[in-house]
Amino acid sequence: MAITQTTIVYDKIKQKIESGEYSPAQSLPESALAKEYNVSRNTIKKALLMLENDAYVSMDLNKGAKVRSYSKDEVIQFLELREVLEGFIIRKAVPAFTEKNIKLLKTILDKMVKFKTDGDLLNYSKCNQEFHKIIYSSCPNQTAVDTTLKLKNQMRKYNSKTILIPGRSEQSLEEHTAIYNAINKRDANEAAKCIQEHISNVKHVFEEYYDFLF
Repeated sequence: MAITQTTIVYDKIKQKIESGEYSPAQSLPESALAKEYNVSRNTIKKALLMLENDAYVSMDLNKGAKVRSYSKDEVIQFLELREVLEGFIIRKAVPAFTEKNIKLLKTILDKMVKFKTDGDLLNYSKCNQEFHKIIYSSCPNQTAVDTTLKLKNQMRKYNSKTILIPGRSEQSLEEHTAIYNAINKRDANEAAKCIQEHISNVKHVFEEYYDFLF
């Protein structure tokens, strides 16, 4: 994608949606956004159409744009699809893992342990994202990775909040440790089993705590 004024605005709005600065169902008036980003309404309109195409916003001819929100059923369906995709990705990734990336994964896991011990859940969550990025970077099927990242990005705000659920951080650390151990043993089937269990547990958290997370 060429860098233009429209793509710059697109990225800025997307980041604010993912961070939660723009809340689900929040109205996004073109005039207000044009003033905020100091661009024309036409640029805003183009950026919003791109965001609609990527499922970040929804557009209504009469009401304009608003941040896309998701029902409980939609969230569960996203995670069911992710469970399948993550299992596929890691099966493809394990044989392709370099020793360098396995060591990097261990370094990230060690940081997660430290941040969990220190109660620093913000940096724990950042390392969590990096952990999965290393797995994705080792997968030769880029289409599967791109599809998974699109799903994850739409849910990023909520995924980061799951760690606040009592007991979830401990469970998450155990899951990532099991994933690492399977990768380190070059056991693709075990790694797939572990990562699918990880996503399944995230799904259960959303099922039980949907109202809190949203």
